[in-house]
Amino acid sequence: MTPEEFNAATSNSLQRIGAIHYFHPYAKEAAEGLGIDGFRFYFCGRAGVLGEVSTDLMLAAFGYFEPGLVDKMWTSSKERCNVVEAGLAQMGVSYRIGSEALGPDSGVSQDDLAVAAASMGELAQAVDRSALPLFAGFVALDVPNSPAEAFMHQAIVLRELRGSVHLAALAGTGVGSRVAHQIKRPNDLEMFGYKEAVEITDADRDAYALVEPMTDAAMNLHAEAISPEQRQQIADTATAVATALGL
Repeated sequence: MTPEEFNAATSNSLQRIGAIHYFHPYAKEAAEGLGIDGFRFYFCGRAGVLGEVSTDLMLAAFGYFEPGLVDKMWTSSKERCNVVEAGLAQMGVSYRIGSEALGPDSGVSQDDLAVAAASMGELAQAVDRSALPLFAGFVALDVPNSPAEAFMHQAIVLRELRGSVHLAALAGTGVGSRVAHQIKRPNDLEMFGYKEAVEITDADRDAYALVEPMTDAAMNLHAEAISPEQRQQIADTATAVATALGL
């Protein structure tokens, strides 16, 4: 399997697997244990790997969201809980989901999960982390021993890799997160904290048209760190995992 085929086959499945825990009922349970709500848990759970950083640094790693919303969620989260612990708790939600859905009786091979997770980790560790702060935080976390949990862990890591690469591509083209979000998801402005639309110019659209090809090109280069056989095995396992998770 070529790098291009690998990313075409896995980008959607790994994106969904790597995000399944964000607003799962288990996330609400974990958030309540930390003394915060589920929306704050999304922010401080993902950004917890950065530590107690400023809002500006957190926003730089996140992108897309309206800065005032990020400041409110991040600042209030730091006042109510330990964000590093929140980050680990959010990973724990994913592990719990994986353990329940991908156990020995699930029909998903434990050996396949372990091999795929190891290969995904090999790919991630080979990436230069420059300008990829959120990915760098996630790739530095300890990987669980359980095959199911390890696969879920690495799906999150690779999801954050693509997200960080995407933000770097936005920066490279000069397209700001605000404009990019409106072009990509014009019906989701309020969800991300924006009150009204801004004018999008032809120059904005032309620049944004370069972003996904740049993201894909970078991800294809990163996928060269592992063999064609490893890429195929990850793709096959990701398909089986997505099916087992009902995605």
